This record gives sequence, structure tokens and C-alpha cells, in this order.
Amino acid sequence: MGRRSGSKDWLIMHRFFVEEKQIRDDRVTITGEDFKHLTRVLRLKANDEIEVCDGQGWDYQVLIQAFTDKELTGKILGKSVSQGENKDFEITLFQGLPKGSKMETIVQKNVELGVTAIVPFSSKRAVSEIAKKEDKKIERWQRIAYEAAKQSKRGIIPTVLPLLKIKGLCEKLADFDLVLLAYEDEEESSLKKVLTDFVWPLGNKLRIAVIIGPEGGFDPDEVKLLTASGAKSVSLGKRILRTETAGMLVIGQVNFWKE
Repeated sequence: MGRRSGSKDWLIMHRFFVEEKQIRDDRVTITGEDFKHLTRVLRLKANDEIEVCDGQGWDYQVLIQAFTDKELTGKILGKSVSQGENKDFEITLFQGLPKGSKMETIVQKNVELGVTAIVPFSSKRAVSEIAKKEDKKIERWQRIAYEAAKQSKRGIIPTVLPLLKIKGLCEKLADFDLVLLAYEDEEESSLKKVLTDFVWPLGNKLRIAVIIGPEGGFDPDEVKLLTASGAKSVSLGKRILRTETAGMLVIGQVNFWKE
């Protein structure tokens, strides 16, 4: 199946994620919160068109055909590869816990920029803790990731993973080809230099980790642990950036570097 040529509506259609089991042959069913949003908020009707993504990198153009009290059925008119994913690399953001609601902004904006996963972590200088509310916080951040993925036409729903401590973060770094640690006291190695000098492994999808500290930055002992585990400490320039800005800058630069 192919995308219908000449349809400008494709670019502005309402977009929803479904699980693979909701797609059968040339039919799609939508239930739950998305069904409520479609019917009660958007008030879409039969013969309206929507865009559906299976979360595995495929987009579907769907014609709404029928409703029940709890379910919508649509016919697939076209199928195409999602354009919102980079085929050459994927980025995981390890984010030091910030104060207040800043994590919500961090999740939203970095999903828009293309991260595959976001992992919050606690550290010595973090002024925020979520131990007693972790499950609810993660659930809320995951919902924000879902909405941001819809808005930015992602082909997957990035995952917000459970909270780590520095030791657990270090153990994860062996899974990546390149680990960028934004460190305000780094004086020798810039982000530009590390990216320029990096040798891309031919034929492989690059796995990149970006590590951003909380408002208080990193304790020097934490930096030693992270660099000993394979992280490359990088400067982001002479200006001191907020924690919610730093990750976006690094990921934006990585996108520019390879997209």
C-alpha cells in the first residue's frame, strides 16, 4: 500500500499510536483514551481521515468507518515508513533529577528532538528526590513522551525508564558506542572536537548516550566514575546552561552532526 498522492491533508491529520495487535489486514481499531479523545474532544466522524502509527516505524493513513460505544474501526488507505526516526543512530538521554516540573519540559522537548529513551538519575548534588513517588512520576513523564511523540510525528514512543543511581548509570554505559558527558569544569575537550574526532563504526546503527547533570552539576568523584566507565567529558562552551537547556543543545548538535 502507498500514500495517496496529492493529499495535503496527510500533513495535518490527527495522529495516534496503536499496538500491532490493533492492526488486522486492512483494518485498524482504536479503543481506550484515544477513542475518547477522538469522539469526545475532536468529535471525528465516519469518513474523516486520521494518521496511525504502530510504534515500530510504520505510519498508516486511515479512513474512519464505524463506531461502537467503546471502539472505532477504520480502513487503511496507505502505509509508509515513519519519517520521524533517524535510521543511522539512536540517542538515550541520562538526565540528573531537576527541581520542580522541569523534567516534564525535558521529556517533552527531547522527545521532539528525537531521543529513543530518557533515564532519570540521582546524584550527590541533585536537590530533588522522587523515591516515594517514583512510579507516579515515571507514569506521568511517559504520558508526556507519548503526547510529544504524537505531536512531532515520531515513529516510536520513546521510553522513560526507572530512576538510576550513578553506579547503575555507569553499568549501562558499556551498551553505547559514544557517551557524551556534559561537564561545566571541562577545559580541554569540546563537544565539537569529540564529534569531529569520533570514528563512525561502518554499517552499524550508532548508539549514543548523553549525560546531563542536575542544577548543582556533578561532584568530581562522579565525573571520575563516569569517565572511567567510558564517558567522554565535553564542554558546551563558555556559558553556563540550565540543566533543561543543556541536553537539548547536545542532542541538537548530534542531530546536526549526522542528519
